[in-house]
Amino acid sequence: MKITYDKKVDALNLTLKEGVVKKTVEVSPEIFVDLDKNNNPLYFEIIGVSEKIGKKFFNELTIGKKSFKVPALA
Repeated sequence: MKITYDKKVDALNLTLKEGVVKKTVEVSPEIFVDLDKNNNPLYFEIIGVSEKIGKKFFNELTIGKKSFKVPALA
């Protein structure tokens, strides 16, 4: 899994698995999941992430039982 933050558009991006995107689904306002031909999730993106989680800095993101280091929102 790869986690990146795009400061220009304030977007947190999670690459779950590399692959060819067949469709993108908006699961909540400004929260998108890219799916492959078998509807497996490949990429996850949150637009306006600092507004959604607050402007405070964070160092880790926990998904299930795994924690990942992420860049601070600035």
